[in-house]
Amino acid sequence: MDYIFSDFDGTITKNDAIHSFITSFSKGDSSIAEGMWCRGEITSKECYEIQFKLIDGLKKTVYDEFINSIEIDPYFKDFYLWANKNNKKIVIVSDGLDAFIEPILKKNDIKLPVFSNHLKIEEKFGGLYFNIEYPNIYKSCEIGIGTCKCAAAKSRTDNFVYIGDGLSDRCIAKKAKIVFAKKSLLKCCIKENINYIPFENFSDILNAFINRCL
Repeated sequence: MDYIFSDFDGTITKNDAIHSFITSFSKGDSSIAEGMWCRGEITSKECYEIQFKLIDGLKKTVYDEFINSIEIDPYFKDFYLWANKNNKKIVIVSDGLDAFIEPILKKNDIKLPVFSNHLKIEEKFGGLYFNIEYPNIYKSCEIGIGTCKCAAAKSRTDNFVYIGDGLSDRCIAKKAKIVFAKKSLLKCCIKENINYIPFENFSDILNAFINRCL
């Protein structure tokens, strides 16, 4: 299969950067909205809107330092280079934010198409103020996330591999031909009887592609 769609936060990055950002700089209890999203009581869009209101006024230097501190999976660059050499098209589909994804990719000299939410940042009164826009939202999205990953994949192909780790991946995983899963997505695959290949890092995925001739 030529198309590989991948989640970003916690999949390509070592940790969930947005979760770390929110928990590190929130001026209130962001876990309440997080719990509501995990239980399906609110959409990811509603969760973001609650949580980012708790972060307004962050210093730009602090924001920049945080973005620069985010690390990617140590084996993702190897997988990326192998995919380019073997005509595999990696596409990032993320319910995360472009203001996190794009600088991280650029820092690591990685160029990939990205479907994500847009973080609009305004600097005033000595701090940053955030507003999230949703260029890839679909009212018909089965799980109501800001970036409909299924629609993003559908715009390219019906025949694809998916790589992910979280709740926002559970719908697209049902439509993928092959799923690489860890953490929450792995639990979801077990619960919903979705065939999957477990992984810890992109070394596992690269070896699977090579050894299984995917």
